[in-house]
Amino acid sequence: MMSAVISPALPLIEQAFPNIARVNVELLTTIPNLGQIIGLILNPFLVRKIGKKRVIILGLAIIGITGTLPVIINNFWLIFFLRILLGVGVGIYNSLAVSLLMSIYHDNNVELNQMLGFQNIMNDIGYIVSSLLICYLVTLSWHAVFWVYIFAIPILFMFQKFVKVPKVQYTHNKEHFSMTNLKGKFNSTIIIISIITLLIYIFYMALAYKLPAFIIKFYLGNESTASFMLAVIAIMGIPCGMSFNWLYNRLNKWIWPICLFLNAAGFFLISISRNFGILVVGCVILGLGFGLVMPYIFKWISNSAPAKWENLDTTLCLVMMDVGCVASPYVISLITKNSDAALLSSAIFFGILMIIEIIAIIIQKHSIKKASV
Repeated sequence: MMSAVISPALPLIEQAFPNIARVNVELLTTIPNLGQIIGLILNPFLVRKIGKKRVIILGLAIIGITGTLPVIINNFWLIFFLRILLGVGVGIYNSLAVSLLMSIYHDNNVELNQMLGFQNIMNDIGYIVSSLLICYLVTLSWHAVFWVYIFAIPILFMFQKFVKVPKVQYTHNKEHFSMTNLKGKFNSTIIIISIITLLIYIFYMALAYKLPAFIIKFYLGNESTASFMLAVIAIMGIPCGMSFNWLYNRLNKWIWPICLFLNAAGFFLISISRNFGILVVGCVILGLGFGLVMPYIFKWISNSAPAKWENLDTTLCLVMMDVGCVASPYVISLITKNSDAALLSSAIFFGILMIIEIIAIIIQKHSIKKASV
């Protein structure tokens, strides 16, 4: 989501480049995910060559440099290219953030659930701080919003100085990266999770590039308002991340349809909001719902993937997430060009997915009950 943090500046960027199609301007928030796919593919090779810690340092350096350069650049397509490179920086270490947790806490489900929640919390905190900073930066100029990526540089030095990444002995099994026996690597459940992740991000990312235009269209605020609302959504994800382990232990699979319902309700309220109060309520509900999405997906992967393929299966789902982000502006533009209709289409998608999930849970429970008789 850090690539989408600049989305409140999209209306200003569109004004600065009147000859550039709106969908291409909107792509500035999602095209970094194409770079993330490249980075995810490079990740296992870079880890074997230079080690996990140096891979993370390299990624942070790329983010700090390519993310900040648009501050002084006025060529749209050069900025577009730098956004792809920004994604490469994120992608080369992104899967390590999850797979390291799974390998360290694989034998302790309680701690794994807690750490998956904490990982989501830290993502939210980073996004919140960046969004609040952009509330001010966007009032200066659209160039200024790109200063937010400069924080990658001090983070790089702190990571280098204070973090020790445990060394893992790799077994160079040729079959690990072989294209044969894919069924063993990506079982049917992992394929389903990947497809769901793809669709979720196609429709969720509409929020990032349609919300600023929606707020301005219906006179609910300005670009800073959009950045503040995105921060509200991220803030509401924090208690969900903190309570994920508690919720999962009590609700188990039912946490997923509840999560989807909250996403559907949030998008629906936002799409029909014509005053600031309803907009805030919609953003709060959406934040609560989406705060559970990635912790549940990663837990789903952990429960479904063989231990030796966890990193590969996690990478597949992250790739599908990135594909969904990149495809989102094109898919949504095929559905509608209007910001309010785009947000409503996301509400409909999450509602349909919720109904499908409820039916699947009922059928599964009925099958288990029938088999036990």
